[in-house]
Amino acid sequence: IGRDAGRHRPFIWWVINRLLFLAAIGSIQGFAQYYLGDVLQVPNPATATTALLGVVGVFLVGSALGGGYLADRIGRCRLVGLAALVAAAGVGVLLLARDLPQALMAASIIGAGTGVFLATNWAMGTDLAPAEEAGRYLGISNLAGAGAGIVGAGIGGPVADFCNALRPGLGYRVVFTLYGILFLLSVAALKRIKER
Repeated sequence: IGRDAGRHRPFIWWVINRLLFLAAIGSIQGFAQYYLGDVLQVPNPATATTALLGVVGVFLVGSALGGGYLADRIGRCRLVGLAALVAAAGVGVLLLARDLPQALMAASIIGAGTGVFLATNWAMGTDLAPAEEAGRYLGISNLAGAGAGIVGAGIGGPVADFCNALRPGLGYRVVFTLYGILFLLSVAALKRIKER
Protein backbone atom coordinates (compact mmCIF):
# COMPACT_ATOMS: atom_id res chain seq x y z
CA ILE A 1 0.00 0.00 0.00
CA GLY A 2 3.02 2.23 0.59
CA ARG A 3 2.50 5.86 1.53
CA ASP A 4 -1.28 5.47 1.47
CA ALA A 5 -1.21 3.06 4.42
CA GLY A 6 -2.02 5.80 6.93
CA ARG A 7 -5.20 6.70 5.07
CA HIS A 8 -6.37 3.10 4.87
CA ARG A 9 -5.79 1.75 8.36
CA PRO A 10 -9.23 0.08 8.53
CA PHE A 11 -8.31 -1.94 5.44
CA ILE A 12 -5.02 -3.00 7.03
CA TRP A 13 -6.86 -4.14 10.17
CA TRP A 14 -9.29 -6.03 7.98
CA VAL A 15 -6.35 -7.89 6.40
CA ILE A 16 -5.04 -8.70 9.89
CA ASN A 17 -8.50 -9.91 10.93
CA ARG A 18 -8.65 -12.13 7.87
CA LEU A 19 -5.12 -13.48 8.41
CA LEU A 20 -5.81 -14.46 12.02
CA PHE A 21 -9.12 -16.16 11.25
CA LEU A 22 -7.84 -18.04 8.21
CA ALA A 23 -4.68 -19.14 10.05
CA ALA A 24 -6.86 -20.67 12.75
CA ILE A 25 -9.38 -22.41 10.51
CA GLY A 26 -6.82 -23.71 8.04
CA SER A 27 -4.63 -25.11 10.77
CA ILE A 28 -7.54 -26.77 12.56
CA GLN A 29 -8.16 -28.64 9.33
CA GLY A 30 -4.47 -29.57 9.11
CA PHE A 31 -4.23 -30.90 12.67
CA ALA A 32 -7.70 -32.48 12.94
CA GLN A 33 -6.56 -36.03 12.17
CA TYR A 34 -3.82 -35.89 14.81
CA TYR A 35 -6.26 -34.50 17.37
CA LEU A 36 -8.82 -37.23 16.67
CA GLY A 37 -6.20 -39.96 16.74
CA ASP A 38 -3.89 -38.88 19.55
CA VAL A 39 -6.25 -37.01 21.87
CA LEU A 40 -9.72 -38.52 21.32
CA GLN A 41 -8.21 -41.85 20.24
CA VAL A 42 -10.97 -42.58 17.77
CA PRO A 43 -10.53 -45.73 15.70
CA ASN A 44 -9.45 -44.97 12.12
CA PRO A 45 -8.76 -41.25 12.56
CA ALA A 46 -8.40 -40.66 8.79
CA THR A 47 -12.01 -41.72 8.17
CA ALA A 48 -13.17 -39.76 11.22
CA THR A 49 -11.38 -36.67 9.88
CA THR A 50 -13.23 -37.00 6.58
CA ALA A 51 -16.52 -37.08 8.49
CA LEU A 52 -15.47 -34.13 10.63
CA LEU A 53 -14.49 -32.01 7.61
CA GLY A 54 -17.69 -33.05 5.84
CA VAL A 55 -19.73 -31.71 8.75
CA VAL A 56 -17.72 -28.47 8.69
CA GLY A 57 -18.42 -28.18 4.95
CA VAL A 58 -22.16 -28.73 5.24
CA PHE A 59 -22.54 -26.12 7.97
CA LEU A 60 -20.12 -23.77 6.21
CA VAL A 61 -22.20 -23.72 3.01
CA GLY A 62 -25.49 -23.31 4.85
CA SER A 63 -24.29 -20.49 7.06
CA ALA A 64 -22.50 -18.71 4.19
CA LEU A 65 -25.81 -18.38 2.37
CA GLY A 66 -27.46 -16.88 5.44
CA GLY A 67 -24.40 -14.81 6.33
CA GLY A 68 -24.55 -12.69 3.21
CA TYR A 69 -28.19 -11.89 3.86
CA LEU A 70 -27.58 -11.00 7.51
CA ALA A 71 -24.53 -8.85 6.74
CA ASP A 72 -26.69 -6.39 4.82
CA ARG A 73 -29.08 -6.09 7.74
CA ILE A 74 -26.98 -6.02 10.93
CA GLY A 75 -23.62 -4.82 9.64
CA ARG A 76 -20.60 -6.63 8.31
CA CYS A 77 -18.17 -5.81 11.11
CA ARG A 78 -20.54 -6.98 13.82
CA LEU A 79 -21.32 -10.20 11.96
CA VAL A 80 -17.64 -10.97 11.25
CA GLY A 81 -16.95 -10.60 14.97
CA LEU A 82 -19.88 -12.84 15.85
CA ALA A 83 -18.67 -15.45 13.35
CA ALA A 84 -15.23 -15.52 14.97
CA LEU A 85 -16.78 -15.88 18.43
CA VAL A 86 -18.90 -18.79 17.18
CA ALA A 87 -15.82 -20.47 15.67
CA ALA A 88 -13.91 -19.96 18.94
CA ALA A 89 -16.83 -21.50 20.84
CA GLY A 90 -16.66 -24.47 18.48
CA VAL A 91 -12.99 -24.92 19.32
CA GLY A 92 -13.96 -24.82 23.01
CA VAL A 93 -16.49 -27.60 22.42
CA LEU A 94 -13.85 -29.59 20.55
CA LEU A 95 -11.41 -29.22 23.44
CA LEU A 96 -14.07 -30.57 25.80
CA ALA A 97 -15.12 -33.39 23.46
CA ARG A 98 -14.58 -36.94 24.66
CA ASP A 99 -15.70 -38.87 21.58
CA LEU A 100 -16.37 -38.52 17.86
CA PRO A 101 -20.05 -37.45 18.11
CA GLN A 102 -19.05 -34.56 20.38
CA ALA A 103 -16.24 -33.64 17.98
CA LEU A 104 -18.76 -33.62 15.12
CA MET A 105 -20.96 -31.27 17.13
CA ALA A 106 -17.95 -28.97 17.54
CA ALA A 107 -17.32 -29.23 13.78
CA SER A 108 -20.85 -28.03 13.06
CA ILE A 109 -20.29 -24.94 15.24
CA ILE A 110 -16.89 -24.21 13.67
CA GLY A 111 -18.38 -24.68 10.19
CA ALA A 112 -21.27 -22.32 10.93
CA GLY A 113 -18.92 -19.61 12.16
CA THR A 114 -16.58 -20.08 9.21
CA GLY A 115 -19.35 -19.89 6.63
CA VAL A 116 -20.66 -16.62 8.03
CA PHE A 117 -17.11 -15.28 8.22
CA LEU A 118 -16.23 -16.15 4.62
CA ALA A 119 -19.39 -14.60 3.21
CA THR A 120 -19.31 -11.48 5.35
CA ASN A 121 -15.59 -10.78 5.65
CA TRP A 122 -15.05 -10.55 1.92
CA ALA A 123 -17.99 -8.16 1.59
CA MET A 124 -16.45 -6.04 4.35
CA GLY A 125 -13.13 -5.95 2.51
CA THR A 126 -14.76 -4.74 -0.68
CA ASP A 127 -16.39 -1.95 1.34
CA LEU A 128 -13.07 -0.92 2.90
CA ALA A 129 -10.95 -1.00 -0.26
CA PRO A 130 -10.80 2.37 -2.00
CA ALA A 131 -13.08 2.12 -5.06
CA GLU A 132 -10.53 3.64 -7.45
CA GLU A 133 -7.91 1.01 -6.55
CA ALA A 134 -10.05 -1.91 -5.41
CA GLY A 135 -8.21 -4.44 -7.57
CA ARG A 136 -4.82 -3.58 -6.11
CA TYR A 137 -6.07 -3.54 -2.53
CA LEU A 138 -8.02 -6.77 -2.78
CA GLY A 139 -4.98 -8.34 -4.44
CA ILE A 140 -2.92 -7.31 -1.42
CA SER A 141 -5.53 -8.94 0.80
CA ASN A 142 -4.57 -12.29 -0.72
CA LEU A 143 -1.47 -12.04 1.46
CA ALA A 144 -3.78 -12.94 4.34
CA GLY A 145 -4.93 -16.09 2.60
CA ALA A 146 -1.45 -17.10 1.49
CA GLY A 147 0.16 -16.17 4.79
CA ALA A 148 -2.46 -17.92 6.91
CA GLY A 149 -1.02 -21.37 6.29
CA ILE A 150 2.47 -20.20 7.14
CA VAL A 151 1.32 -18.53 10.37
CA GLY A 152 -0.84 -21.46 11.45
CA ALA A 153 1.72 -24.15 10.69
CA GLY A 154 4.52 -21.99 12.10
CA ILE A 155 2.67 -21.89 15.40
CA GLY A 156 1.21 -25.39 15.36
CA GLY A 157 4.09 -27.61 14.33
CA PRO A 158 6.75 -26.50 16.82
CA VAL A 159 4.28 -26.07 19.70
CA ALA A 160 2.73 -29.49 19.09
CA ASP A 161 6.15 -31.17 18.95
CA PHE A 162 7.39 -29.46 22.10
CA CYS A 163 4.25 -30.15 24.16
CA ASN A 164 3.84 -33.71 22.87
CA ALA A 165 7.37 -34.41 24.06
CA LEU A 166 6.28 -33.35 27.54
CA ARG A 167 3.15 -35.52 27.45
CA PRO A 168 1.75 -37.39 24.42
CA GLY A 169 -1.38 -35.67 23.05
CA LEU A 170 -0.86 -32.48 25.05
CA GLY A 171 0.57 -30.65 22.03
CA TYR A 172 -2.64 -30.87 20.04
CA ARG A 173 -4.74 -29.57 22.94
CA VAL A 174 -2.37 -26.62 23.31
CA VAL A 175 -2.34 -25.98 19.57
CA PHE A 176 -6.13 -26.01 19.29
CA THR A 177 -6.31 -23.66 22.28
CA LEU A 178 -3.95 -21.30 20.45
CA TYR A 179 -6.14 -21.45 17.35
CA GLY A 180 -9.16 -20.57 19.47
CA ILE A 181 -7.16 -17.58 20.71
CA LEU A 182 -6.43 -16.59 17.09
CA PHE A 183 -10.19 -16.45 16.48
CA LEU A 184 -10.53 -14.14 19.48
CA LEU A 185 -7.62 -11.98 18.32
CA SER A 186 -9.34 -11.62 14.96
CA VAL A 187 -12.29 -10.10 16.85
CA ALA A 188 -9.91 -7.70 18.62
CA ALA A 189 -8.59 -6.54 15.21
CA LEU A 190 -12.14 -5.49 14.30
CA LYS A 191 -12.11 -2.88 17.07
CA ARG A 192 -9.85 -0.76 14.83
CA ILE A 193 -12.33 -0.81 11.95
CA LYS A 194 -15.10 1.70 11.60
CA GLU A 195 -17.59 0.76 8.93
CA ARG A 196 -18.70 3.38 6.45
